[in-house]
Amino acid sequence: MSERTPGLSTTTWSILGMLTFAEMSGYDVLKAVEGSIGYFFSPAKSHVYSELRKLVKAGYATERQVRQKDRPDKRLYKITSGGRKALHQWLARDDEEPETHSSEVTLKLFFGEEMDREALLTKMKRYREGSLAELEEFKKLEKLIADQDEVFFPYMTLRCGLAHARATLRWADETIKRIEERSSR
Repeated sequence: MSERTPGLSTTTWSILGMLTFAEMSGYDVLKAVEGSIGYFFSPAKSHVYSELRKLVKAGYATERQVRQKDRPDKRLYKITSGGRKALHQWLARDDEEPETHSSEVTLKLFFGEEMDREALLTKMKRYREGSLAELEEFKKLEKLIADQDEVFFPYMTLRCGLAHARATLRWADETIKRIEERSSR
């Protein structure tokens, strides 16, 4: 395929990237995504299996069936040398879409003038709790992988997540405080 590799989405590339870690079933890919890139990029679960088939068809992955005694047979996928080369080309490209922040909470906050203040504060406090939980989860992950050379790049990605979670928490605290101050006027 050409360097641009038409027809492959970011989801497809992310799944191919996951196959660089090990031979995996579709379920294994989903679990690996959940504990790694799923914090900042989540391929739709319903697409993983079709994307794996697409990678096999493109020659970027191989597929083999494994018989299991007490469970249904499963298919395992492995990146090919051509797949690794194509992944390297995709990683080197400079055509990323600009990052956007899409959040239903911030959208509702934007229209906060139309909301009941207590309902808005409750929503913001729940959002804050979720951000705090995410930060705590990231801190646990950091303890597991900090300073391990074999996961240097995933660790740098985790550091971005930590910075984002801390900034979100500061923003939520400030927003809650200012809504409370505005409500008491």
